[in-house]
Amino acid sequence: MKVTIPKRIPEMEDIGDGIFKIVLPQPFYAPNNIYLYEGNDGLTLIDSGYIESIPMLQASLKTKGFSFKDIRHIIYTHNHLDHISSALVLKSYAKNVTYYGYRAMADGVGNYLESMLLFEEATEDLFHKAFGDKEELGRILTESRKGWRQFFSKFGETKKGDPVLRIDVAIDHNDSLELGGRLFRFLHTPGHNLYHITPVDPKAGVYFSGDLIIANLTAIYSEMDGSLGDYYFTLSKLLEEPIKRMLPAHGNEIEDPKKTITLVKKTLSILEKGVLRRLREGESDLKVLMEAAIGKKVHNGGHLPTALGLVYSIIQKLVLEGQIRIDKRDNGYEVFHIVT
Repeated sequence: MKVTIPKRIPEMEDIGDGIFKIVLPQPFYAPNNIYLYEGNDGLTLIDSGYIESIPMLQASLKTKGFSFKDIRHIIYTHNHLDHISSALVLKSYAKNVTYYGYRAMADGVGNYLESMLLFEEATEDLFHKAFGDKEELGRILTESRKGWRQFFSKFGETKKGDPVLRIDVAIDHNDSLELGGRLFRFLHTPGHNLYHITPVDPKAGVYFSGDLIIANLTAIYSEMDGSLGDYYFTLSKLLEEPIKRMLPAHGNEIEDPKKTITLVKKTLSILEKGVLRRLREGESDLKVLMEAAIGKKVHNGGHLPTALGLVYSIIQKLVLEGQIRIDKRDNGYEVFHIVT
């Protein structure tokens, strides 16, 4: 993949506390927020985006007189492809970068392309659970596979890419590091993702929250690498933190972090009660429960696996509590019943 200047150059916006933000569009989901600052040894980035966004990242840096050679540190909040896949190629252009990520991620991912094949398989398993109509399932699978092939083809276009995920410094919960003259504290914040960390600038009270909260909502890939139980625990622990600013990886800054965290917890409780109420009326499947909770519009775009994963995480919780049971049918399709 040749790194070239795109026609539209994203702004490198000064958002205060010495932090800049670059919003990188991507082909399948909401645009990514890349946060960065200039330290005493060069640039430090929080995430670096999707592999196809590398030219836009390069062009945005140039608007402030920077290049890939100026990057010294990249912190990864987690290993989802819209946050980290650019690293597979970026490390060939930015030679002096140190990469930081959660220790278990560093140990557990290895060959990133192989790990994404497993992620694709888990996504398809979720679709099989949700869609009993073979024609509809086939359409969903075709569209999903098209997106995954696009990702794998972008990596295949470059001669410089290396599929092995590189993490130079493994982060543990509550570690502190000084990067470019700025002190960071790192929190392990699982739920959305097993390996998710939240970098914190304790002096400014800034929390780079990754995908924990997106526009007052949550994303839990329960069938893949998320956990509703972990997510509840993470939200409760964040409420104990002295948060002044919360900067998410998608969307606008969270204006009132504590209020928003509380609202997300309340929303999850409402969704759970909604699932139970619907099942008391009769059996249902994941597709219908998801549409009742979130709406049918979610079918049009890249949010479908996220929405299904969120509702399925609630179902798994209720199954463990003995409140509902799963009737497994042909081809992985599932129907849910209330336990009476």
